[in-house]
Amino acid sequence: MRQLIAHTIVTCFFCVSHTSADASGQFYSDTEIGIEFNVLDGLSLGDDSLNNKQVVHEREIEFDLEYRHNDQLNLFFTGALMDESEIIKSANLKTSRSGLEFREIGVAYLFGDVIDAEFKIGRVEYESMSRWWSWWDDELDLVSLQLWYEDLEAFIAAAEQQAVESTDEDFIEPEMDDIQRLVLSMSWELLDGQILNFYYLKQKDNSSPYRVGDSEEHSRIDEEDADLTWKGISYVADLELQLIGEIDLELHYTEVSGRSTLYDSDDPVAGIAEISETEQELIKGSSRGYFLRWTPYVYDQLSLVIASARGSGDANLDDQVNRSSRQTGLQGDTESYGELFQPELSNLRINMFGLQWRFAEDMSVDLMHFDYKQEVLSEEIRHASIEADPSGTSRDLGRELDLILSIEHEETLELFFTYAKFRPGRAYADYPEKNIDYVGFDFVYKFH
Repeated sequence: MRQLIAHTIVTCFFCVSHTSADASGQFYSDTEIGIEFNVLDGLSLGDDSLNNKQVVHEREIEFDLEYRHNDQLNLFFTGALMDESEIIKSANLKTSRSGLEFREIGVAYLFGDVIDAEFKIGRVEYESMSRWWSWWDDELDLVSLQLWYEDLEAFIAAAEQQAVESTDEDFIEPEMDDIQRLVLSMSWELLDGQILNFYYLKQKDNSSPYRVGDSEEHSRIDEEDADLTWKGISYVADLELQLIGEIDLELHYTEVSGRSTLYDSDDPVAGIAEISETEQELIKGSSRGYFLRWTPYVYDQLSLVIASARGSGDANLDDQVNRSSRQTGLQGDTESYGELFQPELSNLRINMFGLQWRFAEDMSVDLMHFDYKQEVLSEEIRHASIEADPSGTSRDLGRELDLILSIEHEETLELFFTYAKFRPGRAYADYPEKNIDYVGFDFVYKFH
């Protein structure tokens, strides 16, 4: 597959270039400038005063190119010149990366009569339809087929990362290398504005396993090999009810199962680490959630939002069966569950409520409150932003308040100002920092 995608794209570009002189093809381009700046004060919850304040600065110019050869065939490319830096203020540590990111590149072919279909091959962004259930939001190197027939939509794809994502990288990230994925999705519009979606993701890790005593560059060590399957169902509805207003409703349920091998390594010496331990386990987890937004008929500038998500935990650590849920690894940023804490939905219960006020045509304010609790007592949390482990003596992880000011003007200008405060719960009682503050600024300007 690694050769198939590259050869197919090159062949299509070659064929189009030879026929474009006689064809009435059209070329489209967009450019986008983006700046992101954020500060997280309390990264280590005060446990390490030299590693407690993180400053991130990202700048990029994204260009979107598309050549429509005819009504059926088009070629696309999205790239970004980016420059990113991350500074730990107290320790005066700085890491930076810059280069060209390859976000989307490939060929799309639209065909069909009774059943409309689109075939794509290349690097394509695959997004979830949900505002809350952030299971998919990433670029995948894939071969896909999408079908539409009346109220039904189907999607099938085989995916495996073919090349690095940026010129700044020397190799494919270990957790993505040699991972093959099969994606299936079926959506049915039951009634106007009401969609029932079934999805299936099978992941097979073909990377070479480690054995105790093996040595490897620390940056290239994949800490987990996992063959997993996700199966889920979602109901997403946009309802308009007389005298009540507009209701946005989402209901979700997902199961994950499979087998995993975990690797532990010694501290690296001159960048080389030795595998010290391996552990195998079965995975059997589940997660569920809902999202409800009510915009009243009498005052449609204000919306009330409530939502909840629960990912199962593992109550028995001695039976070699891990019943903790996990996300797909394709969810990208997880701000859905909090701008600051950003946890993965594993052994976790998240309750959210808030208000959204659109006080002008292009301006709105969101005020959101999140409450985080573990399903099962544990000394670990999967992929949260702060660098501190819970004590395992309390399920109360903490609460977060997000205030977001959004300015969006005619799909050209986007400005986001974010302030978030996280108050650690009893699970972090041993740490000296009692609050964490986050300030973020995002600016995007699009040229059409």
